[in-house]
Amino acid sequence: MGYKIVKEKENSTNPEKKDFNINIEVPKWTLNELALSSAIKDQIDEIVAYIKNRDILLDEWEFKKFLKSGNGISINFFGQPGTGKTVTAEAIADKLGVNIIKVNYGELESELVGRTSKNLSELFAIAENSRSLLFFDEADTLLSKRISNLSQAADYGVNSVRATLLTLLEKFNGVIIFATNLFENYDEAFIRRILFNIEFTLPDTTMRIQLWEFHLSPKIPKEISYDKAAEISEGLAGGDIKNITFKLALKLLTKKIESISEDIMKEEIQKYLQTKEQHKKGRSLESSTVTFKSDVKIDSNVLSTDMSN
Repeated sequence: MGYKIVKEKENSTNPEKKDFNINIEVPKWTLNELALSSAIKDQIDEIVAYIKNRDILLDEWEFKKFLKSGNGISINFFGQPGTGKTVTAEAIADKLGVNIIKVNYGELESELVGRTSKNLSELFAIAENSRSLLFFDEADTLLSKRISNLSQAADYGVNSVRATLLTLLEKFNGVIIFATNLFENYDEAFIRRILFNIEFTLPDTTMRIQLWEFHLSPKIPKEISYDKAAEISEGLAGGDIKNITFKLALKLLTKKIESISEDIMKEEIQKYLQTKEQHKKGRSLESSTVTFKSDVKIDSNVLSTDMSN
């Protein structure tokens, strides 16, 4: 396994590569650029204070009496998609003056028995040795409840990886941030090892004003105020506002509109929300289809048993 510091994360396209690369990235976001609630800002202040004053906590205030192994910090960001979890992790790394390693479970997973656990161990070692913040996206795939009814070798492998992670968290001396949209799936054993659980909610009016000010430059032709844009975009996340800004800018570039008015923005927001709703319906239909197939299979087994009798 190799690693290097990069400006941007590289994409590996070699399907035969059995190992994985770790990219140590320079953070691109700062806390000043983000629209965060006061509750999140307060918790970030506490995180930074903990990391920058570990000597006081461990030695002067004698926390080392009960922190016998690792004195790192585990943080969990949870909430709806597009609410700023990933960029906030980068901004914290910037605030701490360290680089960031971003990874998800799929990049660590291996078909070789025991290799996934080894990849995980090597990842933690590199993060600690390089003094990089370690960020796990879609962490529910890694931190979800352990399988109690083991039926196949793959189940044993999954539990082994989660057991390895629990041990690594106990010994880790660095900073790790998990992010998820499915916090309810976490195993209790992991929750006990996480000091900060920070919920990222949809932005309020003040935050939406900040988001529109950040994304919709004063140089862009428009007839709508940031206050009005915030008013008509209630229920949108920061990621949604970013995508809608792109769509509006493209309409300007293609000369479909000359300026962004309130009506034009409302129309684009409505289109965007309709697309999201269609996606939700599609996922719901897919789930119903799977359930239906399962029912048919059960009925078929019953029918087969009846016929054999």
